[in-house]
Amino acid sequence: MRRSGLPLLAAVLIVLAAVGVLNERGATTNPLATNHAPSPTAQSSALYCTGLTNARAGLRGVVVFINTTGVTRHVVLHAFATGATSAVATAFTLGPYARQTVSPTNLLVGRTYALAAEIDGGGVSAVQVATRYGTQSPCVNQGVTNWYASGFDSTVGSTSVLSVYNPTATAAVFNVTALTPGGFSSPASLQGVSVGPHAVMTVNLGEQIVATQNFGVQVSVLRGSLVVVGDQVSQGVASFNYGTTLLSSSATLPLVTTANRAIAQVRIANPGPALATVTLKVKLGKFAVAPQSTEVRAYHSAMIVITPNTAIPAAGEASLTMSSTQPVDATLVTGTSQGLTSSPLGSPVARAVLADVTGGGFDRAVVQNVTGATTTVSWTLRHHGTLTSSGTTTLGAGATKSLGVLLGGREKLRGATLVLTSATVALVVSATLSTSPAGVTLVSGLNGG
Repeated sequence: MRRSGLPLLAAVLIVLAAVGVLNERGATTNPLATNHAPSPTAQSSALYCTGLTNARAGLRGVVVFINTTGVTRHVVLHAFATGATSAVATAFTLGPYARQTVSPTNLLVGRTYALAAEIDGGGVSAVQVATRYGTQSPCVNQGVTNWYASGFDSTVGSTSVLSVYNPTATAAVFNVTALTPGGFSSPASLQGVSVGPHAVMTVNLGEQIVATQNFGVQVSVLRGSLVVVGDQVSQGVASFNYGTTLLSSSATLPLVTTANRAIAQVRIANPGPALATVTLKVKLGKFAVAPQSTEVRAYHSAMIVITPNTAIPAAGEASLTMSSTQPVDATLVTGTSQGLTSSPLGSPVARAVLADVTGGGFDRAVVQNVTGATTTVSWTLRHHGTLTSSGTTTLGAGATKSLGVLLGGREKLRGATLVLTSATVALVVSATLSTSPAGVTLVSGLNGG
């Protein structure tokens, strides 16, 4: 797949004298572990990011911090890495509606990185971006105790690695189990794994789940809480699988490519004790497409191929409605014969942020109301911090709306930050980057706090 590279800022990290550098390069520090989701008026909040690597490991990139409020925010940042002998602390200020780009490889030398940011107020979002591919993963506000992900691949030419960061002040212990086409796998070496306080570690799934194209993972935290991201490299194309904490029996995938030369698969993992029958209803322009179904046995994985599929014409982006007789985890895997990327189902939020952090804009972008009730959505669009448009719109129960239509043209999203707000936790924002063929690299909106 082809796309333009990520333009990096000339100054990647601003260190402010007024705030001060909290620690020199060789010292170890303990960041705060604030385990709550912030609001724009919160007194303090935290963001955690993990999964970026050095260039050799395939996911070198940056973290972009985005202030969606009109108030200056101060950020204290701690960086950790596997292979590094110590942590690094630094600080910077985010002006009203400003962005700040941080390159972990400029902070310390290591292989896989984690960042912990303490912020003196809410309304700041962050996203990590793989520079070469534009693939992205949202940073999170807290660790979790149960985590699912599907669609991993450990066949020749692919690698699957879990990046695990412990944001707490005590050691955490976790188990990893795999759900494969052949069934449940619980390798002894992945049970009772310990990760130290404020430390990052990696788990090479391919060493235990060998030569398997489609498998899911469950991480069960026995003590503490963790931030987990899957690093998936497929034929040289790298992406983040940031997984989920909740299984789903219904979902909508609104932007699924059917373009010529593209690949699109829905990969499903069933961690439950009962058979799941999963059905995808396909909406594609004026075409009538028969539903696509598969059975996923208990503790197994399976997939449904959307593209190429002789039953589904090549006619732009399809919208898939998933239903399952049992809660499952599903991941949309898209790309070409040159490599695939993973896109987990989006989680609903009350305040969603879509930021063009690559500078290349979006081919398509939509907002969904995933609840059963109509909601009113307010939105603001800013370029370089300046308000360019705002308004409100009504979104019906289960409805999807094109953001390009809402804003009067998709080009208005280029270089912009869009904030959408609902009175309830109802919104899921999805977009595709500009690629050839179209629609093969997806990104999700961020939690706006």
